[in-house]
Amino acid sequence: MDDKYELRQVTDSDASFMVELHNDPIVLRNLTHPQPITLAHHMSWWKRTAKDRRQERFIFTINNAPAGVAKFYDIDHVNQNCILGADIHASFRGQGHAVHLWTLMLQRCFAVDQLNLYRVSLTTAEYNSIAIHLYEKLGFEREGRLSSSLYRDERFYDQILMYMLKPWWVNRP
Repeated sequence: MDDKYELRQVTDSDASFMVELHNDPIVLRNLTHPQPITLAHHMSWWKRTAKDRRQERFIFTINNAPAGVAKFYDIDHVNQNCILGADIHASFRGQGHAVHLWTLMLQRCFAVDQLNLYRVSLTTAEYNSIAIHLYEKLGFEREGRLSSSLYRDERFYDQILMYMLKPWWVNRP
């Protein structure tokens, strides 16, 4: 992996970046709860989330510049699994950076000296074909769908459930 990519801890100075990223229309369309937020709302949410040991957020950087957010939800050390999500800022999309972001996330999940998980999963909208292609390229498998669970553009869409196991990641070609 190229040293120019990194996941770093979120700081208070990242708040405006995180709000801007969240409120991007493309990001909002792909979120389960697509509501824009204010800086005050974000700061209130961040105070609660920062204390929750079952969640982690990192800023994805390219040459030390914020480029996205890596999200780890429902981290369950007993059952060795979690749910993943990520967003990339509009100025960095379409340039192949998402592969590096997700690689860093999966390394964090499966490394013995980090989260040391066995299974990770994610949910994505059926219309998010770019993301589905990326996940399959990384080795995620489809395991089901949540039928008609997203309402966008005056119609219902399915969410695709995908997962990966540690041996698949560790033993990939």
